[in-house]
Amino acid sequence: MSTNRFVDNGDGTVTDTLTKLMWMKNDSYLDLLKFVTHPAATKYLNKKNEEAFAGKADWRMPNKREAHSLFDMDKEVQDKYEMTIHIDPVFTQGCGYDTWTSHVRGKITAYCYSFNSGTGGHKESADTLNSSVRLVRGEFDNSKT
Repeated sequence: MSTNRFVDNGDGTVTDTLTKLMWMKNDSYLDLLKFVTHPAATKYLNKKNEEAFAGKADWRMPNKREAHSLFDMDKEVQDKYEMTIHIDPVFTQGCGYDTWTSHVRGKITAYCYSFNSGTGGHKESADTLNSSVRLVRGEFDNSKT
């Protein structure tokens, strides 16, 4: 019997049964129809918590490890540009190809993780680089990873 790692909760969220994290099914690009800077991603996060998205007010940006936990080379979804990214198809197609994370270095760079390549790096986080963010909640359970 095959079980799916990711469960669509029917309320705009997806639960990862391996890590026990809950993810937003849509990323910021799908909600806003534009890419955002890291500061704008923080504003998006604050707005989702203020409105208690899916009845929860403890959404946050993923850390690097959490973002990487979504990457699966055997899974494919088409991003906004119809390029292949490697996340489970339970997540909505047409999303951004990467996500901002909570990892920042000083005031000018933040870590951005690519679902296309499975890698990431620090990028300028000010008003010059736009990306998307996929919000998460819960604590990473690494007992099965």
